Amino acid sequence: MAAGWAIHGITLQDYNGDILQASDLSAVAKLFGFETVALHRSALQRVLSEQLPSDVIRFGTEVKSLSQSTDAVSALLTDGSSIHAKIVVGADGLHSQIRSMASLGGTLRYSGSSSYRAMAKGANLLPPELDHDAYEIWGKGCRLGFSKIGTDGYYWYMTFDSEQGKSFSPTERQAHAESLFREFFPKWITLLENTPSEAILQTDISDLKSLQSWSRDRIGLIGDAAHATTPNLGQGGAMAVEDAYALTNAVEEVGLNGDAFKLYEKRRREKVNWTVSTSWSIGRMCHMKNPVLRSLRNLAVRKMFRGGGEKQIRKLYSIG
Repeated sequence: MAAGWAIHGITLQDYNGDILQASDLSAVAKLFGFETVALHRSALQRVLSEQLPSDVIRFGTEVKSLSQSTDAVSALLTDGSSIHAKIVVGADGLHSQIRSMASLGGTLRYSGSSSYRAMAKGANLLPPELDHDAYEIWGKGCRLGFSKIGTDGYYWYMTFDSEQGKSFSPTERQAHAESLFREFFPKWITLLENTPSEAILQTDISDLKSLQSWSRDRIGLIGDAAHATTPNLGQGGAMAVEDAYALTNAVEEVGLNGDAFKLYEKRRREKVNWTVSTSWSIGRMCHMKNPVLRSLRNLAVRKMFRGGGEKQIRKLYSIG
């Protein structure tokens, strides 16, 4: 909690100012006993790693190959060393090498959109009454989202229609982002003005088609390696943490073996499938350019979330 920034409300808007959804998160805070927290991925990794003994994490090497026996897994690393374990958990993301080594498949599905992500530095770049609110604004063929994530910085992202694999230089990214800010999001351009061009990261937005299984014997997957989702619900990192919790519970019940992976997957599949499909659907509707279709979409979104925004968030907060 201390590493991040509390978010009290979430607002979804059309770029013309129409509010499509406004969620007060106080009810969620009361129900679950803690607030929604925005924090940088590196801050989350630091907080988690600080809970571990100093010699647990090994840097500077990768898994080269895996082999299984009836009661163990051996991992050969690229530095020439090897590790023998009861199970191996692949938490290596959308392009998981562990998933490939375990022959679990994995077909990427491109969303049709690329994205920019960055941190804007400054304590008071936006009005103070917005300090604890997260915003997402839908434009034509693009959108902008942002929230404060600490006392001196704001995280922002921008998605835009693009062919897959089309990358831009830092200067081109900043120029392109500026053109979209000025056309659709001029009120928030201060975010871009306080972001160095080299700090803007570009990532194509894809998810993973559903795998038949998240494990093979004693090798299993969590997070994006198992079920990568588009970021439209902000649940990628969150689902990985939930997976780790669910897998830990399964291991405590049945031991360090393949049965733990099966039990964990059984408990997580429904929640994960709902999150991935819902996020994909949101991504398909948010970039509409036709004004008539956008008006119909806005009406549908308002109806969908009328009095139900908190209900959707409660669903996201469940583990299974």
